[in-house]
Amino acid sequence: MQWLKDLFTQHSIAHTLILFSLVIAIGLSIGKFKYKGLTLGVTWILFAGLAFSWAGFTVDDHHLHFLKEFGLVLFVYAIGLQVGVGFFESLKKNALTTNLLAAGIVLAGVGTTLLLYKISGQSIAVMTGIMSGAVTNTPGLGAAQAALENVGGVANGKAMLTVAYALSYPFGVIGILLSILLLKWILGIDTEKEKERHRKLQVLRSGR
Repeated sequence: MQWLKDLFTQHSIAHTLILFSLVIAIGLSIGKFKYKGLTLGVTWILFAGLAFSWAGFTVDDHHLHFLKEFGLVLFVYAIGLQVGVGFFESLKKNALTTNLLAAGIVLAGVGTTLLLYKISGQSIAVMTGIMSGAVTNTPGLGAAQAALENVGGVANGKAMLTVAYALSYPFGVIGILLSILLLKWILGIDTEKEKERHRKLQVLRSGR
């Protein structure tokens, strides 16, 4: 059974694929469980990855770099397919307001990060990782890593960037859920009634 042990301990393409497959499969399986209608979904994949890393599993740096870049491309491509259909149509309706709100949110995040950077004294790599994780922006993490490489960032800086992202990401997800629940309670929103109103509105708009 030495071959089986080597498969999980020795760096190879098969070793990398098996580890990634296990992390994804475990994360997706746990993500199916719900508590009072709430679930972290695919975020559990990140937690599974952290658990595997804590247990001492590693993958070859070249394989990791390829899968990271390839995964980012697939992510952006999938998002484009999902929202691209109604993107230009949405620009015709409240385009200015929507884009201003989006820009405002991004600028607020950047401003808060710079303020905390000045106050905390942490490196900009750490603060950028925290910002990317706090807003659950994985493409932002990829862009930050690429920018760090372009300016000659050291390997430790990239590592700290990723660690900061991984640590803040769960709080970003949980924070969003808690904020929604808090606003729902404060405003007295009934989810089922809102769903029914939305359905009726869609029927009226379609003219059926």
